[in-house]
Amino acid sequence: MLGNLADLAATGLASEPTLRKWLRDLPDCDWLKKRGSNGDAYEIDIPEAIDAWKSKEAEKAEAERKKSEDLRQMGLDLGLAAPAHEAGLSIADRKQLIDEEISAMKLAQLRKELVAVASVEASVGDILVRDAQRRSTFGARLAKKIDLSREQLAAIETLITADQTWFANLMEQWGKGIVDGSDDPGSALEAAAADNRP
Repeated sequence: MLGNLADLAATGLASEPTLRKWLRDLPDCDWLKKRGSNGDAYEIDIPEAIDAWKSKEAEKAEAERKKSEDLRQMGLDLGLAAPAHEAGLSIADRKQLIDEEISAMKLAQLRKELVAVASVEASVGDILVRDAQRRSTFGARLAKKIDLSREQLAAIETLITADQTWFANLMEQWGKGIVDGSDDPGSALEAAAADNRP
């Protein structure tokens, strides 16, 4: 069914000025039979124009949904979960909140109040590796300074190994609230002494 701009507006899609702007910006298409000008009316295939408008609105809604999801994901990536009462905020409001949070984080980094996680992990890892290396040679280094029997060296190595195991377990459970300090590496020394008795 062919009609003019007034007929298309009468379907309730949008106001005539909005539809006129949409048609003006639209490239040539099959359902737009003739463009209007001063004194000359548009010729529009009304059902196809309605489908095109609805398709455009659906694409716009999908783009807004995707933008909102991207902003939400960006907030989650930054560790910013939006509280439930912020669920009704517009995309612009949410973007502004995230931008403000990013600015606050950058300022905190400049003030040395925040440190990158990767930097902390690398430093702690380096310290732990160096400590493990020094502990593993403790018995040999001590034997160079003091005369020790085989039993004493074995007991020292056993205690060091028990300490390392205890420490590894402590690190593994760190932050889980499970470690209670009940593991006593000294008990490993007593067990070693018992094993070395004739």
